[in-house]
Amino acid sequence: MRILQNIWNQFKEYLVLVFLLLISVLLISRSDHPSVKNLKTTTFGTFAFVTSFFSDVIPSTGLKSENTKLRKQNAELMLEVNKLREYGIENVELKNLLSMKDTIAYQLIPAAVILKSFSTDQTTFTLDKGKEEGIKAGMAVITGEGLVGVIDQSSEDFSLVKTLKHLNFRVVVKDQRSRFQGILHWTGSQLIISNLPKTSEIKLGDRIITSELSSFIGQPFPIGIVKKIINPDEGYFNNVLIKPFVEIEKVENVFIVAAIPHKIKNSVELNFYNSGDK
Repeated sequence: MRILQNIWNQFKEYLVLVFLLLISVLLISRSDHPSVKNLKTTTFGTFAFVTSFFSDVIPSTGLKSENTKLRKQNAELMLEVNKLREYGIENVELKNLLSMKDTIAYQLIPAAVILKSFSTDQTTFTLDKGKEEGIKAGMAVITGEGLVGVIDQSSEDFSLVKTLKHLNFRVVVKDQRSRFQGILHWTGSQLIISNLPKTSEIKLGDRIITSELSSFIGQPFPIGIVKKIINPDEGYFNNVLIKPFVEIEKVENVFIVAAIPHKIKNSVELNFYNSGDK
């Protein structure tokens, strides 16, 4: 009782004011007088405006800082996810190459593409392996999908590859199903087998591989599939459009087949050997 009495003596004015304010608010809330309604509207409108103003202005700095942090974290996560995807793609590619290396009878030398030169008429790669690893002109370059091209030149540490998409690339190929053979070459926009006789049993979807009669390949590597037979109703010969298995633009890791066929070179094929590498 003494404590309550001391509180009353010290704060009675404030307590009475609070009590009267509560009664006033209660009476105002229950009143339907027009002036009271106007007061309610003005009061609540002012309160809402002040609350909205302070909620927008005062915490804005904190929200901006938090948004900046979130955007930074989002960017970092994007980079990490992109890196993981890149590692995943590379892992699949390398696994395919290793599985092929385990099942193929040829000696394969792994190499990485360190430089690409693209143009409409010729695409070349530079590899990180050269004469020190036994790389010579004329060796085939492959991936797990099929033939990429042929080594054109080699230095001590590097080698240059002429890919399928090169105007000077010529190779004898054959239809794996019908066994018909022809010369494959790049026109600047398409991979074509030219001048096949009308009697050739070539069908859409047939697999095309390199022929054992090739003067510088000499081994059956996959090339692609028959995508279209050009001018089938005209003349005595057909041109066949080939869709390659290997997407040349996406190649990053390859195998070099460490073998060069010892055959007399066919005049219809391009001689890839340099005078110093014969």
